[in-house]
Amino acid sequence: MKRKLTGLLQLCAWVMIGLLAVDIGIQLGRIYKNGVKNPGLNLDQWIERVVCSASDMACPAAAYVRSGNGRELVSEYYPSQEDMEAVADENTAALLEDMEGENAEAVRQAEAEVPAAEAESEAETEKNQYVETLAGVPTGEIYSEKSLMDYDFLLSHFYLVDPSTAASSSLINGSELLQQDMTIDLTGEDPKILIYHTHSQERYADSEAGNPDDTVVGVGSELAKVLEEKYHVPVYHDLSVYDMQDGKEDRNMAYSQAAVSVQNILDENPSIEVILDLHRDGVPDDVHLITEINGKETAQIMFLNGLCRDSNGDDNNFIGNPNLDGNLAFSLQLQLKAKAYFPDFVRHIYLRAYRYNMHFKPRSLLVEVGAQNNTSAEAKNAMEPLADILYAVLTGK
Repeated sequence: MKRKLTGLLQLCAWVMIGLLAVDIGIQLGRIYKNGVKNPGLNLDQWIERVVCSASDMACPAAAYVRSGNGRELVSEYYPSQEDMEAVADENTAALLEDMEGENAEAVRQAEAEVPAAEAESEAETEKNQYVETLAGVPTGEIYSEKSLMDYDFLLSHFYLVDPSTAASSSLINGSELLQQDMTIDLTGEDPKILIYHTHSQERYADSEAGNPDDTVVGVGSELAKVLEEKYHVPVYHDLSVYDMQDGKEDRNMAYSQAAVSVQNILDENPSIEVILDLHRDGVPDDVHLITEINGKETAQIMFLNGLCRDSNGDDNNFIGNPNLDGNLAFSLQLQLKAKAYFPDFVRHIYLRAYRYNMHFKPRSLLVEVGAQNNTSAEAKNAMEPLADILYAVLTGK
């Protein structure tokens, strides 16, 4: 039995030696193919492979592990050090090219975003520039709190009372009028301010016949433009004509017709909080209502309030105005803001007996822009400072 086992072992050994010899021949053939040395293999690599082959024959488990869990790994070519360096250089170049491309794209995106950001910044600066000016130190007239609480001081410094009405201390109450909050939310796309013209045919010294842009309507368009472009406040400008009947100028029904239209506009646009009825005043021919603002010849303006009462203070024969206190607060706060920053811009607030359709909103106002002796340009120049003080009061700035 022992002899048979010994013979078997000897046979296995000779078989392994034979196989090893065959493998050595194969490896030598790979190094010297057709009598030429293979540059992909050197003597060290050949010795390593012979040793691995002998090890695999002696220990199949090691061959199994090295082959990747039983999967045969065959390498017909071993790259040289020069090949490895060339591949590394190629990979590095490709990586740098990719990074360059990505960086270039990032730079292009950044360059594209810069002008947009600069434009947005410039628009924001332009939007807030005048507000910041009004928020600075006023250069005009500033009044003490004590003075503004004095009825006689208020009446003599800020108001002109028409003989048709009376303004009592209960109406012209500085404490109550100045404490009322006139601010509103001006954001959003829906209109916040309504501009209309009860007397759309009012013209200026140089107005051309048949050209609405030269009339008070064109002045309203300028105010709407400034509010929308400078302050981004949505405006509804009503261009309807209320003072023409049968092709002729007729003011008898103008306020009645305008009231119906204004109510319809408010019903359709509940976002409106401010109502401005722009007019042009009439003065003696030798009076020129002019001042200079920002280097421009500018028509002076006047706010008008209707008190709904006669010269005795009796309101029984008048249609009431539930928003009268708000109207008075709005005009006084605008007057004080204008006095602080454009002292010669506003005339005294004119108080008359009638309602003048100012009952729709607390922030309702009739504004007289210049007079018949002013030019259209002078009247339009008045719209920027008017927009400035409107925005300042409505935002509390």
